[in-house]
Amino acid sequence: VLRTFSVARLALEIRECLAARRRLLKTQLRPDEMLLTVNQFPLLGAGTYVDDQGPPNGPLLRSQILSDSCLNPAPQFALEIQGIYDRRGLVPHTGVPAFRDTHTQWPFVDHGLSDDPGSAPAQLSCGENGRDSACSMADATPVPPAAAAAAATTTESDSQAPPTSAPQKGPSAPPPSRSAAADPPPNKNCVLLDSPLFGIGSGGVLRITMCAADLDEARILHDQLAPISAVMAALTAATPIVKGYLTDRDCYWDVQCGAVDDRTAQERGIAPLTTAKGILRKSRYGTIDTYTGPAVSTADLAFRKQYNDCQFTYDKDSYWKMKEDVGIDQLLALHVSRLFVRDIHYAPERLLSKAGRKDKDPHRSDGQEHFKRFVGCSRQNVCLLPPNTATGSGWEIGFMSLEVQLTDAENAAFITFIVLLSRVILSYRLNLYLPISLMDQNMARAQKVNAVRDQLFYFRRDVFGGRDGKSNGSGRISRRGNSGGSRHATSQPANNASQLEKAEYVELTIDEILNGSKTYGVTGIMNIIYSYIPTMHLEYEVEQALRRQLLLVRRRASGKLCTLATWMRNFVRSHPEYRHDSVVSPAINYDMLCAMNDIEEGRRPAPELLR
Repeated sequence: VLRTFSVARLALEIRECLAARRRLLKTQLRPDEMLLTVNQFPLLGAGTYVDDQGPPNGPLLRSQILSDSCLNPAPQFALEIQGIYDRRGLVPHTGVPAFRDTHTQWPFVDHGLSDDPGSAPAQLSCGENGRDSACSMADATPVPPAAAAAAATTTESDSQAPPTSAPQKGPSAPPPSRSAAADPPPNKNCVLLDSPLFGIGSGGVLRITMCAADLDEARILHDQLAPISAVMAALTAATPIVKGYLTDRDCYWDVQCGAVDDRTAQERGIAPLTTAKGILRKSRYGTIDTYTGPAVSTADLAFRKQYNDCQFTYDKDSYWKMKEDVGIDQLLALHVSRLFVRDIHYAPERLLSKAGRKDKDPHRSDGQEHFKRFVGCSRQNVCLLPPNTATGSGWEIGFMSLEVQLTDAENAAFITFIVLLSRVILSYRLNLYLPISLMDQNMARAQKVNAVRDQLFYFRRDVFGGRDGKSNGSGRISRRGNSGGSRHATSQPANNASQLEKAEYVELTIDEILNGSKTYGVTGIMNIIYSYIPTMHLEYEVEQALRRQLLLVRRRASGKLCTLATWMRNFVRSHPEYRHDSVVSPAINYDMLCAMNDIEEGRRPAPELLR
């Protein structure tokens, strides 16, 4: 929104920029239409959900529950969906755990999707080319089935060992034949989804893209913002309803990741490796695979290789080309080469062809634009985006885990928080590193119902320590016996004071992470930001505007304000027509959206949400 950055513009103009865009969009509406910034239309896929809705099983989406008429006509959406079908060879199913209310039929069965996923004839046209990876078909090295089986048993906690030699060239194995129907439905007690459209364009992400001064700064921000992404997902939770059902989740992150999961059977570890480069443990959307680590020139020693404690697959050819031919350091080469085990889905063939590079085709992209588009096809919670000399953009960091909020005030507050946090990270050289395995655990907890109040998250006890290359702790301690318990399971530290002082990361509530805890010796991210604001020597009006925006985030973290997901869940469960069976009827949905529209336009007070 803000093309040129200043703290004064951030404080005084960001909300107005968002409001101006909303007003412009509203000028295009009919009198009986409303504009809402919601993460997911609650009834998408449930019966009739759009005007002039066509039949399901169309040639584009091949879905039993979605009509092609709800697909954005922009070509890249159809191209990306086709790319997912082509790679996976079948239509992916995604299961969202259903919420069990007092009268919910249990075991829960979603009757909106056929138990026979191959019954939809339109699904049979996908996956005809049988490719496992466009990046590896030219010179793939077959891997014995025994090696595939061994790799399939490796756990997420295994460390990624650096490569020691370049891969040997070998003959390409023929692509295996595959049936192209659909994945079997996920486990029971789930709301079932059967289209990538539930992940592409249907999940509202409040994406914040920030420019870095150089690559060194970009790498620091990439690594230090990743551990906070789960906390921010929980704070902005806004999706408790999927396909007309209350779900046992408040966030949409896993749904998006699963809906666009284009991994083949080989890449998922359920078939022997023949043409694929290896087992891919995550969807192309998900949390980061590896920290980039600091550049040598920064002399920042906070990073330790133990933090990259999850296994991932990378392309060895591109790794060695970057490392030996160009001189890129190992961590950055691994970060980039892991991208080349996936495909680019929606680049038109004429843009990728090598012929005619000297022509004056205005639609032809250069190599930098190709690579940026390629990176965009693999979206993580934090994205490191390369510069483009043609457009003048430098290194950028995309923060991706925020769910879009109902009002401009909320969206502006979270944008302000993340931008100020990035400035504090660089100014104070904060150390927020967590092992990626713990970051992944945090993201799983962040999506649970009322995670802001009921979940504990691993976080660094001392965000100022460890920058001298020495560990400022001795591992982690837990405040509860198991990760599924409530934050109220114990009110006192499970370990004694001496153990606490030695701990590198501890389990904390979001309130403690942001607002601090004397009991656990945690300063609190918000308190650090407040201490940073006076150092900027801002005008009084600007400083007060910043503090007002941050106050909303602080109250949300403390539990004084609820998330939009909690508000929506409470509205449904208190509606006179709700039967406590987890079903959100069209009438309930209509009343809820009208109430949300009144809140956004200021006609209905919502002190529990915006006070």
